[in-house]
Amino acid sequence: MKPSTQRAYKRNCFQGRGTAARWLDRFFFAALGGVCLYILAGSRLLSGMIFGAILLLSAMWGKRRWNRYSDSMRREAAALLRREDWVRHEADRLRQGGGVILHPAPDKDGLKSLCLRYGTGTAFHSFGEPQDDLVRTAVAWGCIMTFHPWGEGAEPESEQVTKRLEQDAPKQKHGLWGKLLLLPANRYILAGGLLLLLSMALRRALYWRLLGSLCLLIGAFRRSFRTLTGT
Repeated sequence: MKPSTQRAYKRNCFQGRGTAARWLDRFFFAALGGVCLYILAGSRLLSGMIFGAILLLSAMWGKRRWNRYSDSMRREAAALLRREDWVRHEADRLRQGGGVILHPAPDKDGLKSLCLRYGTGTAFHSFGEPQDDLVRTAVAWGCIMTFHPWGEGAEPESEQVTKRLEQDAPKQKHGLWGKLLLLPANRYILAGGLLLLLSMALRRALYWRLLGSLCLLIGAFRRSFRTLTGT
């Protein structure tokens, strides 16, 4: 898969956040954890260890999340290719028997027009769950409407799956800096509110309130920007 395609799917996996945005999140919360421990214990060594541990764990969690998303994405693409392969072969078989393929199935008015166009006795075929209203409409206009249950064709090759994923890759709507500004705000607001609550019970309340206010400020800025831009 092309790097640009992989980045596009990773943005979907991480709620629209690009690589820089994800690492900014990780560094922020790792630093927040380190500063909190430093306020509590006054140890630079321990705060540095906590910073590194949070950063490492968040990176490992992000990699695991992407691997699971990627595997699921490839399975869905492979299933779609198998279905499309089956549809092509099934459609060819039905045409050889004189049938007319309607996929996706039309609405009632569309089916009436097709019955008038093809004439009485025409056998129409579609796929998926039977739609009784269309079956009755076809009979009323002198035709036959048959729905065939889904099947699966041949297993696609890995290159075919990759090509389909590249064709269907989501398009990026914002540049890098736009993505940085559109980071989810809820986590910052939640962290800020929690720190302000802790400041009422812990020592060095001023430091906790400053950290909480910083988190709330960042969250409020990001949410305001998203509201203004309508995203």
